[in-house]
Amino acid sequence: GDLLVVGGEVDGAEGASIGGEIRVYHPPLRYTQEGDQLVAQLEGATDDQWWHRFERRGRRNFNRLDVAIAGVYNRVEGFPVRVGPVLYRDQGWGHLRLDATVILRTASSFSGSAPDVGHDVHGEIRVGRQYGATLGGRLFDIVDGVEQWQLSDLEVGLASFLFHRDYRDYYGRHGGQVHAALRATDNADLTVSYGDERWSTRDAHDPFTLFKNDLPWRINPQVDEGRFHVANLTLRIDTRNDDFNPWAGWYLLADYERGTGLIDALAPTSAGVRSWSPGTTRYQRGFMDLRRYNRLAPTSALNLRLVLGGWLSGDALPLQRRLSIDGPGTVPGFDFRVTGGTDVGTCATGIPLAGRPAQCDRISLAQLEYRSDVRLSYSDGDARSRRTRFRADGAWVFFADAGRGWLVNAPGSPLNFRRTEMPPLSSYRTDIGGGLDFDQFGIYLAKALSEPEEPLKVFLRVRHRF
Repeated sequence: GDLLVVGGEVDGAEGASIGGEIRVYHPPLRYTQEGDQLVAQLEGATDDQWWHRFERRGRRNFNRLDVAIAGVYNRVEGFPVRVGPVLYRDQGWGHLRLDATVILRTASSFSGSAPDVGHDVHGEIRVGRQYGATLGGRLFDIVDGVEQWQLSDLEVGLASFLFHRDYRDYYGRHGGQVHAALRATDNADLTVSYGDERWSTRDAHDPFTLFKNDLPWRINPQVDEGRFHVANLTLRIDTRNDDFNPWAGWYLLADYERGTGLIDALAPTSAGVRSWSPGTTRYQRGFMDLRRYNRLAPTSALNLRLVLGGWLSGDALPLQRRLSIDGPGTVPGFDFRVTGGTDVGTCATGIPLAGRPAQCDRISLAQLEYRSDVRLSYSDGDARSRRTRFRADGAWVFFADAGRGWLVNAPGSPLNFRRTEMPPLSSYRTDIGGGLDFDQFGIYLAKALSEPEEPLKVFLRVRHRF
């Protein structure tokens, strides 16, 4: 294959057999001139005059006006854009940062009858470089997504803009939050946060899409509305060699949430999902995403993922804190939000609710995939004049998934299980599949096993499955 050398040299290339190209990036040589001689500068030696330190510090500080994407393209906001100043100061021992932005939503901000403009003000003090502590605060009026763990923002936004398919639900958050974090390294941190927020239902609008623009959008489901005090403790550990294309390492995201609040209006749910009235609520919720990447050979890897989450104790979870196993981000052999009757994916029963919201108290998902490098090329001409017309490097991917959701606080529902009980494995949704992943995008086929009558599914991803 190709030979790539960074910061070095290659000897003996003339007598070697290299199947691809040789690319060498030579190491830099830093030097100073003393009279008519060039003298190499020793590693670690720097010009430490005070004005050079001041100059370097000034280059690390900036004030700018930010105009950037404020979230995913979606059926509630359209294209959200944030506009405002960003102030950054590098103090040597850490940094100070302040962002104060206005959020303009193309689907509703420019309406004459009811302009819809949000805001997001965030300040942060960070002590230490690789490890240390962070303290910050935030004031916001934003539209946030339910179940953001299933698909990346990029994938959700592209699916919405291109194909008129929104794989996420949304709700309004208005309030403030403070947070503090301890960093052991850049790849491990523990964060605690506390917020005082008001949650509200947001209606879907009719933003433009490139294809199928004449079709109606899926209704954005109602959520439980009221004022909530939410405390979170989040642990993140990431030892992967690369976060976009990992070949080895661990990834763990574990979150514990304790919420209290006063619910003014309950969103509708399927029969038997919960039975209580608006009022004071106290709940505890957990979520864990654990992944292991194993390199078996220079060109192959076996990767595993386990996701567990849901209700731990207290009152029933608010609807926007419930979960599901549904669609291309979980068990792709099953379509997103189309199953009727008793659905172990969204925990719906009977007649589907508007928008088909996630209603499960708990979920469990296991994913397994085998990856092996592949090189696709097309050449023409004879052996001497052969030219490569097409070449693409990617990976074959073969996968299997199993997952489902269930209820805990609904004794009258067929989807209910005791607090200490797990559903039988025979009741899980399962599928197998395979495809080609070219890093920037992948195309896959998936076939449901637990319900063989489900047709073969074809889906695209613009990132690895996990």
